[in-house]
Amino acid sequence: MLEEAGCQKEMALLDRTLTTVLERVSHIFRIPREILTEIFRWTLWPEYTRVVGTRNVPIPPWKLGHICRYWRATAQADPRLWSDVIIDCRQSCNRQPRNGHWDLEAGRHYFTPPCNPVSEYPLEALATQLRLSGTGCVSVEFWLEDYKPVQRPSYMMTLLNALIAESNRWTRLSIGGQLDCMAGALSQVCGPLDQLQYLLVGGCWPKQLQNAFSVAPNLQEVSLGLELSNHSPGPLICWSQLTKLDITAEPDFLLRSLMSAANLRQLVYTDLMLVELPDSSRITQSTELPELRRLSLQCETSWVVQYLFTPKLERLELNYEIEHIPPFILRSRCRLHSLRIGCVKLATIITILQMSPDLIQLELPYAEGCDEYDEHLTGVFSALTFNDTSTDICLKLGSLRFDFLADSDVPGCDALCRMLRSRWRVPPHLRSLKSIEIVDCELYYTEPHWEQLHAFRRDGLDIIGLREPPSDTSDDEDDLEEGYHVGEQA
Repeated sequence: MLEEAGCQKEMALLDRTLTTVLERVSHIFRIPREILTEIFRWTLWPEYTRVVGTRNVPIPPWKLGHICRYWRATAQADPRLWSDVIIDCRQSCNRQPRNGHWDLEAGRHYFTPPCNPVSEYPLEALATQLRLSGTGCVSVEFWLEDYKPVQRPSYMMTLLNALIAESNRWTRLSIGGQLDCMAGALSQVCGPLDQLQYLLVGGCWPKQLQNAFSVAPNLQEVSLGLELSNHSPGPLICWSQLTKLDITAEPDFLLRSLMSAANLRQLVYTDLMLVELPDSSRITQSTELPELRRLSLQCETSWVVQYLFTPKLERLELNYEIEHIPPFILRSRCRLHSLRIGCVKLATIITILQMSPDLIQLELPYAEGCDEYDEHLTGVFSALTFNDTSTDICLKLGSLRFDFLADSDVPGCDALCRMLRSRWRVPPHLRSLKSIEIVDCELYYTEPHWEQLHAFRRDGLDIIGLREPPSDTSDDEDDLEEGYHVGEQA
């Protein structure tokens, strides 16, 4: 027995020694802490999640501490890894993108399974995260929906108070849902928010919280997913300091607010689907936005631009009806560099292109309800074709993006190739067009138009979305046959 116990001790000592040697030899344990910290920061991505109970929770940075003591100490020593606090108490919804933009080109969607946040969100985890975030800035997302706080109100108030106690460290705040339940706690936010730079508000905004964000001297980006009007103005903010605004509101409320937004550089506006346009006689003067560079109208009508003056506008994004745009460009005397416009009215589109000699980027997405989309594309391609005359337009165009061509026999294919030929078959130093992107292209490699476009690509034109021929047809057929036999056996 003594000999057996002695052997076990020797084996345990040998195991510890071997583990120590391997740790010292292994490259993963010899990475300098500064480099390992930078690698850890790259893992902070919202799609890295796992299911705990019925909730999706982000894996890092918690998972990083499960590898070894060195990793755990490195992760806990970096406050930036713990600076994003996300509490999503919605039952089932499409979550907004992490960067807060609602328009926006990147827009990803996340699905949150049904949950009971009152019993499943650990207060201990929140307290630990706030402690590890140190005294630096924090980003907070709090979404509350389909939840009755009467179940455990003290629990939810403790959760809110823990976050609100750190309001002096908020740099980004995204909040929405049933905010009436949080009115008592959020009322304590009233005061200076010196670090706050970005604010996203969604849901119904309680009147008692109107002044909650009125004192935020560094606030520059605001996204208001509320139905704002003169009767429900939402939170009180200082418009003059904003540089980016994403707002859903009635036109008269928007124009009245923009009169104080002289420093605005980016505006995304969504209307409230009004049945009738408001009385324009109530608006007595134009609203000048001297610093506006980007304007995106997610509206049924462009009526609002009649009262805007934007001399430095460079990027314009439009949907639906666009008849008010040419007078707006003429009055503002702006020189557009980028245009995204749905193919709704061909004549108006060509007029806008003729008024944009400095245009570099053009996007022609499919507009819902446009049955003549292919014909409009053909007309735009024909208008962009060089004829070596004074009628040539958009001489500086460098990037073109449009939706799919339905069939190879559509006249738009011929018009596209003619346009590309006229702009590409010139001396290289005179070429402005650099790339085109065909979304959901249905041209097959066996069709003549595909070969013409492929010839342009071989010649140096960057063409994205063009179908590629299979590398080896025989291998594909063998794989299909093998898969068929496997499925048959199953």
